[in-house]
Amino acid sequence: MHRPGLLPLFLAGLVAASLGGCASVGPHDLPGMSWVRADGEGGDARLALGVPDTDDLFLLLACQPRSGAVRLTAVSAAADAGAVVELHSGPTWNRYPAAGQADAETGGYDLQVTLNADDPVLRRVADTGELTVVLGQRRTVTPNAFAPFHDFLEACRARP
Repeated sequence: MHRPGLLPLFLAGLVAASLGGCASVGPHDLPGMSWVRADGEGGDARLALGVPDTDDLFLLLACQPRSGAVRLTAVSAAADAGAVVELHSGPTWNRYPAAGQADAETGGYDLQVTLNADDPVLRRVADTGELTVVLGQRRTVTPNAFAPFHDFLEACRARP
């Protein structure tokens, strides 16, 4: 007996089960964290996602103004550390090879990636504020970053 109404339900269950392998962390799981523009004394532009006025960071983006290059550092627990940082903004996403460096202070790893300021994922974050970061099996939806990310990326973009 063929039941046409069960196929969509089965497919939805299959998709949900396959996505269940990635642990999701919502913005409510980043207590007290917000986006803060904190430019460096050497003239570099910086944007951090962390707890203001502390060393508690999740992401740090930095660039020399108008250089066209953005350095992204993701702070990851040792169990999550891998050689890849995956960034999503809506339907736009990419995986970036990362260099890992042990952080003796936290016992974790700082994963570093250099991106082009015109990278499609970064452009979409600047347009929408949406950013999801995947480090190993940990998927973290960040607080909306529209205004600070837009201004930061504008400072980083190369100009003729």
